[in-house]
Amino acid sequence: MGSIGNESSRCTSFGDYNLIVDESTSRKSEHIMLSPLVSLRDRDWVGGHNNNSDQQSNGLFFDEDSTTLPSRSDEYVMMNNQEPLLYLPQREPSALNSVNYLNVVTYGANLFVSWGIGIWGLGGVLSTRWEITQQYETLVTPAEWAYYLWAPILILEGIFAVAQLTPHYRNRPIIQAGTGYFFFYCFVLQTAWTLFFSFELFTLSFISVVLALLSLLSLLLSQLHTISNDEKRSWLQYLLFRFPFYLHTGWMVLMSTDHFALLFRAFGTSAHMQAAVDILSLAVLLAVGVACLIRPPYNDLIIPSVILWCFVSIGCRLENPSDKMLLIYGHTLVMAIRDSAYIMAGLLGCCLTPCVVVWFAREFCTIRVVELDLNT
Repeated sequence: MGSIGNESSRCTSFGDYNLIVDESTSRKSEHIMLSPLVSLRDRDWVGGHNNNSDQQSNGLFFDEDSTTLPSRSDEYVMMNNQEPLLYLPQREPSALNSVNYLNVVTYGANLFVSWGIGIWGLGGVLSTRWEITQQYETLVTPAEWAYYLWAPILILEGIFAVAQLTPHYRNRPIIQAGTGYFFFYCFVLQTAWTLFFSFELFTLSFISVVLALLSLLSLLLSQLHTISNDEKRSWLQYLLFRFPFYLHTGWMVLMSTDHFALLFRAFGTSAHMQAAVDILSLAVLLAVGVACLIRPPYNDLIIPSVILWCFVSIGCRLENPSDKMLLIYGHTLVMAIRDSAYIMAGLLGCCLTPCVVVWFAREFCTIRVVELDLNT
């Protein structure tokens, strides 16, 4: 709770209620304002009396978590034989709903599928994702350590699942309308991708991974169009509810391009066609990374950073190529792809660095001025 007004105004708490008293007048309740900033000046009741034109606003009152205004049924009491005083009941926390519960169930199921099937392989019952990737290795397959990015993704999405249950956030637009059911859709598609990939149904798994990527992009755009400008500037909300999905989306961009190259490898196309597809995959990664930096209002730094991570991991893996890669493509072509990955990482880094500098200057080296008109 908080109050804003002149020095003669004060706010007193009595149990579950809050009392506004203006000590400069004989009236004990005057015009008030509740969050969201909706004035009661034009309402025909204040303190249980008609709002006369000669009354002057002597203070503002707000509740940072409130989303509703008091009704005519709010309680009034008499104190010291004076006029009725207005008591404002503190807002009860909103109840959890189907979206909140579904997000928690979705995260738990996604954790099982990603780790239990994709990484663990159900204890040897199914082939793991890395085992199949090694079997159908391409020139754009990232190093094994690049897959460790799944750990922070799953941890951060777990924090998201818990944070969206708290009373302060559970009914926020970024959760109910922004995230909505997109997290669940993404999980269903990722589960299909994991299962199809485990059974080496690569065409179906490629379709699933692309649809999962589109679902994540829809989630990000939905969040962006739902939240207010103030919420966009909130670091806490960004870290809790948006950053995990940007990180996830960046990884799915790599998985989609890598899976595209793997598709041609699995179908046994010629070596020169496979090499052409691998080069095209690198070009697509670079184009997506640059587009995320220059395309307002969707420009962000996370997806290009993940793609940069992927370029470096591809180059590092080709520092010591497998015998299979050397046999299929030859040493010269393998080294050319390695150098191309490093060059593209450098190009993307050159585009990313000034964007980081501009973002840092805008966030930490500028002063944001907000003008409040308390007379309206």
